[in-house]
Amino acid sequence: MPGPSNTLLIEGTFSELAEELAQYIDTLAKTEEGAGVQAEIEQLLGAIREAEQSQEPSDDASVSKQKDEVLKKIVTKAAVLNSAPEREFSAAYNLLISLSSQSSIRDQVFARICQYLSDQPVTSSPTHGNSLAIQALTTVFNVLPLNSDARYHVFLAILKVLKTVSSPQAFDALIPQLETNIPNWLSAWQLDEEDARTLYLAVADVASTTGNESLSYNYLLKALETIPTESVGESESIELAKRTLRTALTNPTITDFTPLTASDAIQAIRKSDSNLFDLLEIFSSDDYASYVDFLETNELSSLGIDDSSAEVLSTKIRLLTLATIAASSTTRSVSYSTIASALQISSEDVEMWVIDTIRAGLVEGKLSQLKQEFLVQRATYRVFGEKQWAEIQGRLNVWRRSLESVLQAVKTERERFAREGPGGGNEVGMNGFGNDGGEGGGRQHGGDRQQRRGRGGGGRGGQHREPREPREPREHHHHGAREVDAVGGGD
Repeated sequence: MPGPSNTLLIEGTFSELAEELAQYIDTLAKTEEGAGVQAEIEQLLGAIREAEQSQEPSDDASVSKQKDEVLKKIVTKAAVLNSAPEREFSAAYNLLISLSSQSSIRDQVFARICQYLSDQPVTSSPTHGNSLAIQALTTVFNVLPLNSDARYHVFLAILKVLKTVSSPQAFDALIPQLETNIPNWLSAWQLDEEDARTLYLAVADVASTTGNESLSYNYLLKALETIPTESVGESESIELAKRTLRTALTNPTITDFTPLTASDAIQAIRKSDSNLFDLLEIFSSDDYASYVDFLETNELSSLGIDDSSAEVLSTKIRLLTLATIAASSTTRSVSYSTIASALQISSEDVEMWVIDTIRAGLVEGKLSQLKQEFLVQRATYRVFGEKQWAEIQGRLNVWRRSLESVLQAVKTERERFAREGPGGGNEVGMNGFGNDGGEGGGRQHGGDRQQRRGRGGGGRGGQHREPREPREPREHHHHGAREVDAVGGGD
């Protein structure tokens, strides 16, 4: 996988290595003697060899130009390397990459090599051909300077091969580098918005092909962010916005629609496809009943959503509806009947849906079978806007009034204590009992304690304590309803 820039070292002079590679290419192509690439470069190699062996200073510019001409002729015929035996494939391409990295036309040559590796199959190894191609492309990427914009095209070629492979394992090896390296690469390569969007879409396509829909959605969002405001109405931008929206709706793990509602490109769908935009508004701020009403006049297939996603959408909107009910509850408790009515389910299924919502990370709380209610400890807002800020303001005001009442009570009690002293008010003993018996009563209690000490055993003093009679064991019975902790989002 792409990493820091490296140097590829292969022993030998340019003329020796070029001649060796030309012979190998002619052998793979099975060209007649004197008609292959070796014959084409023989004269040029002769002049280069003389310059390499000469003790006198040579015309470096002339020699460099001759090397470039040799390299062009070799690269033109290099597509045949894809038929090289599997054990020789990497060595042959490494030799070609080494020769190309020394050339003044390096980027042009590497573009042709990337085309061979990403567009043409490795015929000698149908099983491991794509892996060999990725390995060669990675070598090209790593020998290029860190700030070379040619790396951009090489990386696109790597992604293209990965998409063809459709192997989660191959793509998973690249994922850890994406989040850390792509921002740095974009800066180093000085990409414009269009090139950055192309890169993000390439990553999203590979992620989708390998089954990582959540990562695909993340990069679709990044691609949306590169669309200028003045271009949101263009057909390409609208199609990208629709694709991103459909991905968000049909992915069961995506419940935060704030990035979509805040996107100018998504807002532009309101004009081009109002029904699809209405569906977004239902999932971002409405409930299950509204979704059912929507389906009565709209078919999912007409919105570009496959009918197989119907169950995912139905489940998701129910979970989101329950989260909204929990978040908007001022008492922090929701009755089973309220949940059953909002989700249009039977009361017996309420607990199952609450647990599913907890697993989705939308709420936390406790189920009370005794009270037939869900005690909310935390709830997630689907979209956080003015309405949600107003709700928080209202709750803060309630808390403030409660604290003011507590402070006033403390202040009043402190003033009474300062005015009347510790003996003011009803006389209450330190042990919490009244002083009805006067001093005699107090002495009576003391006498009782002394009598108890006289009767009690002592252990150390040699006194004998009579053994207690064994108690009958208590039987614990759990009947009827009970409270079930259902805190957190774990399974």
